[in-house]
Amino acid sequence: MKKIYLAALSFLAVGCINKVPVDFGDDTPQLVLNAQLMADEDTQAIYLSESQVATIKPLRGADVTILVDGKPFAKAEEAEDEDRNLYNAAAYYFKGGFPEGSQVKVSAKKGSWDAWAQADVVQPPVISAVDTLRSIEREIDYSYEVFQVKITLQDPPGDNYYRAGVRAFHLVTMVDAEGKTMEVPVVYEFHMNGNQDPVLGGTTAGLSMFDLGKTYLAFSDEMFSGQEYTLRLTINSEQLYPYYYSWDAEFQPVYAIISTTIVPWLESLSREEFDYLNALNNLESFGYTSQMIVEPTTLPSNVNGGLGFFSVRNRTDAAPMALRPKRLDYEIWY
Repeated sequence: MKKIYLAALSFLAVGCINKVPVDFGDDTPQLVLNAQLMADEDTQAIYLSESQVATIKPLRGADVTILVDGKPFAKAEEAEDEDRNLYNAAAYYFKGGFPEGSQVKVSAKKGSWDAWAQADVVQPPVISAVDTLRSIEREIDYSYEVFQVKITLQDPPGDNYYRAGVRAFHLVTMVDAEGKTMEVPVVYEFHMNGNQDPVLGGTTAGLSMFDLGKTYLAFSDEMFSGQEYTLRLTINSEQLYPYYYSWDAEFQPVYAIISTTIVPWLESLSREEFDYLNALNNLESFGYTSQMIVEPTTLPSNVNGGLGFFSVRNRTDAAPMALRPKRLDYEIWY
């Protein structure tokens, strides 16, 4: 038994000093282009980077043009405000949306780099109804209230792909001991959960049987093709209201009334972007550096002459829905 143990130690010791050669392959710098444009938005952004073997940095001074159906549409200008750039990408902005059925092409050039990508503008989704529901979820030793948003969509013929979410608009009215008020507007996207929906909760929307967490709520119409379907998104009710926001330090509120309006939305996607978002889901579920129990995830790229992903989404907003106001007493926090 001792001999086996010593042999095992000897094997481990030898293994620790073995040198493993690493071949990074072609180390030629690449232009990286990433943009998820919206068909109906006025201000659009394209992000460019320069990628080498182990580093990526913003690519500045590029010539970026946009064509629609083969005709010149706009020239994207590099953002002058540093806050509009990403930490590893430079932002290029242009104005204008795109009609359904058109083809959008973006071209980025600098020096010897000449990269381009194109995407068709899919039809916008049809939302036929939106509703909300509050229910109690019970765990082993506690219970909590869940807020559910139900989005009913009418799926057209053919293969279709979607993404869902909820945007929130808050007005925080703070009141001090003398009855004076201060209003603070807050806007953000809810991080909704789709695990209770058959389309989002199982393997239908994922690339792996282990893919349970879905930050990007993308799904296909595989289970309801050509029919009406009601999607169910949930969130813990306590997360409906913002608890952190800034105000004038000289103002000392006693309590606040938070008025909340939500806007559920639905986006139509291309099949390529559906695969891209679900690859991101897998990476976020299992980590970007190690995936030991699943096949390694590869991010799709559709940029010719470079790397990255380009798409055009088409969004439909549901009618705004006002929620019941919530009161926060500040003495609880102090």
